[in-house]
Amino acid sequence: MEETVASAAPAPRSIGERLRAGRERAGLSVPATAEKLHLDVKVIEALEADRFAEIGASVYVRGHLRRYADFVGESGVELVQAYTARQALPPPPDLTQVPQAERRADPRRLIAPLVGLGSALVLALAIWWVLASSRSGGSAPATTASSTAPAVVAAPPASPAAAAPAGKITPAVHVTAGGAGSAAPAATPGAAAATGSGAPKREDAAPARKTRLTLELNSESWVEVYDSQGERLFYDVASANSVQSIEGRPPLRVVLGNAGAVAVQVDGQAREIPASALNGEGARFVVNRSGTLARSRQ
Repeated sequence: MEETVASAAPAPRSIGERLRAGRERAGLSVPATAEKLHLDVKVIEALEADRFAEIGASVYVRGHLRRYADFVGESGVELVQAYTARQALPPPPDLTQVPQAERRADPRRLIAPLVGLGSALVLALAIWWVLASSRSGGSAPATTASSTAPAVVAAPPASPAAAAPAGKITPAVHVTAGGAGSAAPAATPGAAAATGSGAPKREDAAPARKTRLTLELNSESWVEVYDSQGERLFYDVASANSVQSIEGRPPLRVVLGNAGAVAVQVDGQAREIPASALNGEGARFVVNRSGTLARSRQ
């Protein structure tokens, strides 16, 4: 009787192995694939080695993964789902962080500090008592104020006939210890107006009108758009052959992952991305209030 030996089922390939196999079937090298996808060679190498953390945020990984898979004939949707399921798995426990039993404090160690504190308090009370006793025994008798203070002569009350006419302010007379009076300067009629809030308040500048930013994509690209307050207006992978229209108060800060695939319009006027704003395949620029584009410093 012949015995048949069941062949073991092949182990499922990882995401990177499927991408590398698809590239090799297409007869492409890593640099050639990176040039056709407008990606850096390091991104291709990281995808094929399953080193997704080197690429950045998960949204970048999903975008690059889907583009690469569709390019080499693999199912982009399936590989993105596999990556998402992989991210959902809980991380393995760190066995190096083993909890240790809490050590109880020895009450005998507290005796010496308590004894020292009590001795210091007793010494401080003794010093205070000695100083208080010396002050109470050596103080000199106080002299009465009536024997040394000069007489104070009060000004006689003003008669009703001597009252100042209406509309005028008479100087106030202050009586000093020697009896001589000093006149305070009279207030001027415009003094109250000078101290008031007569100066007009400066009105806040009117907020800038909203700017419409239109992005036409002939290929997939990551897009970020923020308004003048830093509020996020768009944050996602924009699909190929789509038109994204965003409104916000300028200046608008824009980040593109695939700048070569995006045409920019500001309020219906075509704008060219400055060369200084390009960084490899991506771009970072600002849409000013005037509608012009400039390199972003953030």
